[in-house]
Amino acid sequence: MMRRYLSVWLPRWPTDRLKARQRSPATGPFALVATAANTARISAANLVAQKMGVATGMTLADAMALVPTLITAPADPDGDMAALQRLADWCGRYSPWVAVDGEDGLILDVSGVPHLFGGEMAMLDQMAQAFRRLQLGHRMAIADTPAAAWAWARHGEGGPLPGRPAALDFLHPLPVKALRIPEQIAETLHGLGLKTIGDLANRPRATLVQRFGPHLIERLDRLAGRQDEPISPRRQPSPWRSHASLPEPVITREAIDAVLGQLLAALCLLLEHEQRGARQLALHAYRVDGDVQSLQIGTSYPSRKPQHLARLFRQPLDGLMPGFGFEAFILEAVSADPFSAEQTGLDACDETGVSNQAQFIDRLQARLGAGNVFRFEPLSRHTPEESVARLPPMARSSNPMPELEPRPLRLIQPEGIEMAQDGTAFTWRRLRRGIAQTIGPERIRGEWMHDGMAPTHRDYFQVEDVVGRRYWLYRSAQKWFVHGFFA
Repeated sequence: MMRRYLSVWLPRWPTDRLKARQRSPATGPFALVATAANTARISAANLVAQKMGVATGMTLADAMALVPTLITAPADPDGDMAALQRLADWCGRYSPWVAVDGEDGLILDVSGVPHLFGGEMAMLDQMAQAFRRLQLGHRMAIADTPAAAWAWARHGEGGPLPGRPAALDFLHPLPVKALRIPEQIAETLHGLGLKTIGDLANRPRATLVQRFGPHLIERLDRLAGRQDEPISPRRQPSPWRSHASLPEPVITREAIDAVLGQLLAALCLLLEHEQRGARQLALHAYRVDGDVQSLQIGTSYPSRKPQHLARLFRQPLDGLMPGFGFEAFILEAVSADPFSAEQTGLDACDETGVSNQAQFIDRLQARLGAGNVFRFEPLSRHTPEESVARLPPMARSSNPMPELEPRPLRLIQPEGIEMAQDGTAFTWRRLRRGIAQTIGPERIRGEWMHDGMAPTHRDYFQVEDVVGRRYWLYRSAQKWFVHGFFA
C-alpha cells in the first residue's frame, strides 16, 4: 500500500488558539509578546494585526507606534505546545497515527484512510470545516512523503498532491526554504541563484554535499521519498479499533449508549476474526469544541462479548461531559490476548468460553477500580505481614496455601498495647478492654538474613474481649502488639 501523509499548518496558532478559547479579542489587532535580552518583541500576531503591519520579531515599541490600538498578552509557548498536543489527540478521529510537527503543525499518516471519507479531497474538506468551526486558520496538504506534504501545505497551494514522480512537477517550483532547511543555508542558496527546489535537483549531488554538507541532500531525498523520515506518533495506534462519525452531535446518555453498542459489536467481530479477546479497551469521545475525553476499562480474562463489555463501561460513562455534543467516537482494544471460542478453562462458562466468575470480577473492577480487586498468593515467609503477595484476581496460583492456625480476617500494621500484669485486660488506643478468653500461644519465629539482624520470635494469641470482639495479639521482647482482627 502506498503511504500517504497529511500535513496541517496552523500559521497563527498561538493567537488562534486563544481566540478559540475566548481568551483574546474576537476582533481587532492582537499580538503576543515575549521578552529576551531586556527587549519585548512580537512573537505572534493575529490576522488583523498582520494586515496592519505588525510582524513577528518586531519590537513592542515599534508595533505600538504602528498600531496604537494593538492589544497584547504575554506569550505562553508551553501552553501553546500543550494545546497543540490536545489538538493532535482530537485529530485521532481522522487517523490512528498523529504526531505534532514543530510548533505550528501536525502530521497524520492517512494511508488507507481517505476512502472512509469519500476520498482525499473530501477528507480535507471535512477537516477544514472542523478547523473553521474551531476558529483555527489552517492550510492542509496530502502527499507521498511527510516532507512533500509539509512543503506543499506551507509553500504551495495545499490540497492533495499526485503520487510520485508526478508530484515533483508541483514541488520543484517551490522556494528552497520549502525543504525545511536552516534560514542561513536558504539565504546562501538564494545568493548563488539557487532559488527553487528544481534548481537544486538539477545540480550535481557531490557539489551540493561538498558545499553544504549532507543535510541538504538528505532533505531533497526525504522530499522525493528516497529516504524515510522518522516520525513518532502521539499514541501508538491499536490494530483493533472501530470508528463512528456522526451526522449530528449527540448529548444524551441513551444516544451515547447506542453508539457504544455499535462500536462494541464491530470491534468484537474484528476480534473474533483474529481469534482474540480484549483485555483493555479505550473509548475516545470527540467533542465539537475540539476536546477529547477518554475512558478505559480492563478485563480479568480475554473477552469479546459486547453485552459484558458494555456493562463495564456503564459507570465510567457517567463521567463524560458532552458540552455541546460529541461528533465522533473511537473504540480500540489497547490490549488483546489470543482467545478462541473453545477455551473453557473455568467452570460455569458462557457461550464465548468466559467464566461467570471472570465476568463478575470485571464488574467489580469497573466499579471499584482495577487496583482494588485482587487475591492473595502465599509466600514462603514466616512473619504474617510478609507471607502473602497481591496478585490479579484471575492469576493462577503457583504456591499451595499452607496449613496454619486460624488467621485473622483483617491484618493491620502492628500497634503497641499495654497488657495488664495479670493478663485480664489490655489498653489499645487509650481504651481499656477486658479479656474474656485467650487461645495460644502460637510461636512464629523470625527469619535469618532478612533484615541483617538475628531472628526474633513472636508469641501470638487469639483474644476475645468481654463484648465479643476478637483480636490477634502477640508478644515480642516483653512488649505487646495488636496485629489483626477475627470475624
